[in-house]
Amino acid sequence: NGGRSQAVRERILADFKSGELKFLVATGIASRGIDIENMTRVVNYDLPYDSDDYIHRIGRTGRAGASGEAISFVSNDNFKNLCAIESRLGHIITRKEIEGFEVKKVVPVSILNFVPKHKR
Repeated sequence: NGGRSQAVRERILADFKSGELKFLVATGIASRGIDIENMTRVVNYDLPYDSDDYIHRIGRTGRAGASGEAISFVSNDNFKNLCAIESRLGHIITRKEIEGFEVKKVVPVSILNFVPKHKR
């Protein structure tokens, strides 16, 4: 959405809501203002640094009892963010490796289950 006028952004969002556009790429900031019924999938290319931002992003899908899917790409650089998100959620997120991008270091489940004292 960078460099686009507000009118252009609103038109793109309207086209997405109507189904004319099949997918929408948005920044973390833009995703805060998006409210779209029947959104089935959110893809996080970059994990947010704040676990509440992650929860807000994935909350765009599966609303009102509908099912939805959140896919997040995680690298070594943002693995700590994933652990913080899991601590906030209270469970481990299902992981799927992509061929050619195998995990080089296995993290003990005890670390993944760590919840900071102030969050308990």
